[in-house]
Amino acid sequence: MTTQTKPEEAAAAAAGDAFLSVRDLKVHFSTEGGVVKAVDGLSFDLERGKTLGIVGESGSGKSVTNLAVLGLHDRRKTAIDGSIKLDGQELTDAGEKQLETLRGKKMAMIFQDALTALSPYYTVGRQIGEPFMKHTGASKKDARVRAIDLLEKVGIPHPQKRVDDYPHQFSGGMRQRAMIAMALACDPDLLIADEPTTALDVTVQAQILD
Repeated sequence: MTTQTKPEEAAAAAAGDAFLSVRDLKVHFSTEGGVVKAVDGLSFDLERGKTLGIVGESGSGKSVTNLAVLGLHDRRKTAIDGSIKLDGQELTDAGEKQLETLRGKKMAMIFQDALTALSPYYTVGRQIGEPFMKHTGASKKDARVRAIDLLEKVGIPHPQKRVDDYPHQFSGGMRQRAMIAMALACDPDLLIADEPTTALDVTVQAQILD
């Protein structure tokens, strides 16, 4: 997880105020075999302008925690307790409409598997541009320009051409870059990267982390 510091927020950052504060987070799932305590009492703070790494073995609850921050768990099947505050705003009891206004603009996520996270039915450029249009009111033309600019920034060659390609036409490393571009489309304050280098060779891993 990483956050960006804007000029007007410098004072808060200097004071050490946490932009993301998680307290005693519990995420439990009910299954036929009983209750699975995927996350059970996790607490951490992330200050503005800082980066936080959450490390643990497979199945330790890293992705479950990330999804809880974004409010992406199915509340009908998931019991969430504790506190998740983003810039002082409590998220655990926030409604879906409220969360939708925050996702993409205030907080965004690079998912583990770009192939399944990206829709096969829409071009890469459309998927990058949609959140930009939704949160900024930009036109389709402006969203396309934004998508091309972001693809260029994340190192996609010939972005003016590749913007109209579909995810299956991208390599694994290129899809990860496209996911980063989509997450950055609205310049979010909080960026969550959930194992973004999974299954990539070491050269591409270094580029993605940069």
